[in-house]
Amino acid sequence: MSIYNAMITILIQDCKHISQSFYDFVINRIQLHQITCTCGHSACMTIHGYYQRSVKLPDGTIRLRICRVRCSECGKTHALLLSSIVPYSQIRILDQQQICIAYDQHLSPVSVCDSNPEIDENNIKSVLRNYRLHWCEMLKSLRICLSPIFMLVSSCFSNYSMQFMQIHRTPNRIFLSTT
Repeated sequence: MSIYNAMITILIQDCKHISQSFYDFVINRIQLHQITCTCGHSACMTIHGYYQRSVKLPDGTIRLRICRVRCSECGKTHALLLSSIVPYSQIRILDQQQICIAYDQHLSPVSVCDSNPEIDENNIKSVLRNYRLHWCEMLKSLRICLSPIFMLVSSCFSNYSMQFMQIHRTPNRIFLSTT
């Protein structure tokens, strides 16, 4: 029986675009033999299955079919996420980044609701609570800036082995696609 205990985040340049076709395009271009499992083995991943998750986009909430891979050496399974997605959150990374930037600049983060009507004030309160409790000081301690988004994501993985605004301590490994 497989044990789900890690994620693999594929670093992408375009964090604005999220759709099933874009996700599938990125995943289908990955050569699974290049992915290293958390157990240290590579060339051992096979597609294991899929699960559904929701993401709140300006045009409405979409359900994505997320791919899971399994390591033939240790049996662990790993979800393959794009860097535009925050693990365990329906709010995409760009919206969370904008909420945090507004907070740091003493502006109203409610403006994010204007650009993404799927996000409500309760979502904003939740993002800000997580930012204040978990991420604000971590970023300040290493002088990590909230933008540009690509550098923010890279820095968070380099220093914390986590996606920005990832709250659960589930292991998350970044994959730099060569395609």
